[in-house]
Amino acid sequence: MKYLVLSVILAGVALCDEVKVEPGCRYKGNIYKNDETWTEKDAFKMRCIVEPNGSWRTEVTGCMTPSGLEVPVNSTKEENGMDWICESGAEGSIALKQKRNKMADCAGGHKNGEKWVESSFEFECGEGGVQKFIGCVTPSGEKIPEGEIKEISGNKLECKMHANGTVALGALPKEKNAECAGKDGEKHPHGSTWVENVMFEYKCEDFGLKTIKGCIVKEQGLQIPINETREAGNTVFHCEMKDGSYRFYTSNKDGRF
Repeated sequence: MKYLVLSVILAGVALCDEVKVEPGCRYKGNIYKNDETWTEKDAFKMRCIVEPNGSWRTEVTGCMTPSGLEVPVNSTKEENGMDWICESGAEGSIALKQKRNKMADCAGGHKNGEKWVESSFEFECGEGGVQKFIGCVTPSGEKIPEGEIKEISGNKLECKMHANGTVALGALPKEKNAECAGKDGEKHPHGSTWVENVMFEYKCEDFGLKTIKGCIVKEQGLQIPINETREAGNTVFHCEMKDGSYRFYTSNKDGRF
C-alpha cells in the first residue's frame, strides 16, 4: 500500500515539474553557450550568439590556416612569407585565400631585395619573392644589363632573356673587317700589325681575330716566327710557344745561355 501511494506522489511531482530548456546554440548535435567559439572542419572559427529572447544563431568570425593561425573575417595576416586573406562574399559565403607577401623571401634563402650571381647571371629577389633576372656578369666582373649589348676586349657581348625564360650571354658575330683589341683594350685596324710587351708582334686578321706573328728584335732588325730561331753574331734568338704561352730568350751558339 505504501508503495502505491509513493508511486502516486512521484507521478504527481513529475507532472507538476516544469521542463527547462538550456539556452544555447544547437549545432551538429552540440550545444554551445552564448559567445562560445569553436573550430569547424579545421577551416573556420564559429561563434554562438544567444539573444535575450532566447533565440540563437551562429556566425563565422574567421578562417583558420593549415598551421592553425586564425584570420578574422575581412582581414589579412602574414605567415611564413604568405598573406592569408579571409574574405566574405556574396550571400554570406566565407573563403580563405593566400598569396605571397610583398616582402617574401625567394627560393634558396635569398632575402627580399637581395642580389646574387649564379654562373654568369645576376638575379634579384623581387616583390612577392619572385626571382628577377637583371643582367649578366663577364669573367672579368663587368656587368651587362639584361637586353643590352656591350663591347668588351673587342667583342660585342649580348645579355638576353629568351621568350622561354632561359638566359644567355653570347658574343655577336663580327664583320670581316672588324677591328682587333690589343693590350689594355687598345684597338687596331683590320690588317694592321703591332707590338706588345716590347718584342711580341701581333696582326689583326679577318673578323677581329688577334694572332701572334712572332718576336722582333729591333736592335738587330730581326723578325722571328713562332718556334723558330735567328742568329746575330754569336747570339741565337729564340721565339717559342709552350703550354699555351709565348716566350723569347737568347743563347750563345755554343749552347750556353
